Order: sequence, then C-alpha cells, then structure tokens
Amino acid sequence: MNPYYEKRSGRLQVGVSENMNFPAHLHDDVEMLYCLEGGIRVTIMGETRLITPGECAVIFPERVHSYLSEDNSRILLLIFGTSMSGTYGRTIQKYYPENPFLEKKEIPADARLAFRRLCSKEVHRDDKLCLAWIQVILASLFPKLTLCEDERPEDMDLTYRLVRYVMEHFQEPLTLEELARKLHVNKYYLSHTFSGRLQMNFREYLNRIRLDYAMQQIRSSTGKPLTEIWEEAGFESQRSFNRIFREAAGISPKEYRSRES
Repeated sequence: MNPYYEKRSGRLQVGVSENMNFPAHLHDDVEMLYCLEGGIRVTIMGETRLITPGECAVIFPERVHSYLSEDNSRILLLIFGTSMSGTYGRTIQKYYPENPFLEKKEIPADARLAFRRLCSKEVHRDDKLCLAWIQVILASLFPKLTLCEDERPEDMDLTYRLVRYVMEHFQEPLTLEELARKLHVNKYYLSHTFSGRLQMNFREYLNRIRLDYAMQQIRSSTGKPLTEIWEEAGFESQRSFNRIFREAAGISPKEYRSRES
C-alpha cells in the first residue's frame, strides 16, 4: 500500500507494508504508522525519527511527510478522512501534534491491541470494524498528544507549497522553471530546497512520484494497458518510463505486472 496524493473524499485505507519507502508527500487525510518489525525513518514537516517496533507516528492532514525503511521493516499503515475521526475530526482540522512520534511506553494497552487487530486481513474486509478500532486508537492516543495551532516556519511553508503543487500536477508536463514561476520563488533557491529538504533533486522527486503512481495503477488496474498507465502518470515516453522503472524496481513494468497479478 502506497500513500500517494489523491482527492480520496474520505476513503479508508488499512494495510501492512514491508520495506516501504516513499518521498515527501501530503494529503487531506489522517495517517498513522505503527511499526511491527525492523525500523523505518519517518520525517514529518522536517523532523525525522527512527520508528522501531511498538512505536508509532501520527500525521495530521496537510503535513508533509516521507518514509525511508531500515532493517527489513514491516509496518501497519492507516489512512482515513477526518469525517471518520468521530468527535476528534474538528480538532484534527484545526491543530497538529507538537510531537507526532510516540514511543512504545507512551502507547496505552488499548491502542496496542487495536493496532494488532488491524493487522488482520479479516478485519481489513470490514470497514465498520476497522473504523471501530481506529476510534479506540484515537481515544487512547489523543490524551498523549500536545496540540498546537498550525504555524509553519517560512522554509517549511515553501516545502509544503512545492510538495502540494507537485502532488497535484505530477501528471502534467512540469519543469523546475515552471514550478518556480508558480510559487513566485527563484529557481535556484527552489532547487536548493529540494536537495536540502527532500534529499533529492526536482527531477528525481517528480519521477519518484510518477513511478509510485504508475506502480499503484499496475497493481490495482490489471486490465489497463501499460501505455495508458505511463501516459496517465505523466512520463514523457515509454522509453523513459521503462528505464526509470527498471532502475527503481530491478525489473520491467511487464515483469512487475506478472509478479503482482
């Protein structure tokens, strides 16, 4: 399961992932990550923490975040809209956690039980049951969070704006010069922001977002032609798509589809 940007309108996603890596992104939903095995580096609005088994990260809407797996990680990922957050929905929309990372000792037994239950594939098939366990998690974890009004430092505000723009327009032709014009900043400063905040250059970031979208489409749309998928993802040619895909996955898109089907 990969959390790429889309206008989900309250769609629920619950799944267990292994060795998940994902570049900086954001969306309108709540996202919770609970580490089951190994370790995963989670960066939220520029702050990075290594999450180990029994620890979790709570990510409110519109917070820029990324994942980098370590030590053969296995994690539970929950993504759900504020409309599914019960009495906490309005608070989630107005505030954010001062510290979005919770250590194992800070997570109450009720929440640990709920996380374990949500790892079950049988539970995944029942949205009402998933949401019931998510309510248990929210009720258990909210008292552990210190909430602040949303005020971003200037450099993180730019990071937020550039990530949002790329996530909304990655399927279109996009250049660093155009992005700089849209955001009203110098392109060299923008390039520095990519390398400093996102640890990759603009082209690498754009290709990664497009690639993850294409891979998700291959997994979920078995009947859609690969030509339609790479064009929809924003790649300029099949040749560049195949090259970038093989560099990242070690196999061709066609081989990936066969493996995942």
